[in-house]
Amino acid sequence: MIGRTLRGRRIVILEDDYFQAHDCKAMLEQAGAVVVAVSATIPSLDGLLAKGPIDAVLIDINLGDSVSFDFARLLVCNAIPFAFLTGYDAAMLPDDLAGRAYISKPADHARVRAVLAEIIASRPG
Repeated sequence: MIGRTLRGRRIVILEDDYFQAHDCKAMLEQAGAVVVAVSATIPSLDGLLAKGPIDAVLIDINLGDSVSFDFARLLVCNAIPFAFLTGYDAAMLPDDLAGRAYISKPADHARVRAVLAEIIASRPG
């Protein structure tokens, strides 16, 4: 069921740990998702959207020398579902992002796939 839910879904991975990013990419592609971008830094959302729609974003809180909260807020404004994948405690999320999908590192593949499938399925429209 989860594999079918992710099949063909366009996912972006924002992760500054090379091995974590590529492990997630391989796992999601094995589940049938299309990983349209992997970035260790905060990208331009307009640039990503120019390549086509985005079904979900897997986003680390700390990307190099910056945090991803403003990018997460931009995703909220554009109704793009996302899940934080981070080693930080959920308590560090700002009030406006608290309650968003959150996966603690290290996370197993089944958990990542399940959370992504859930946030994609709950997207309006």
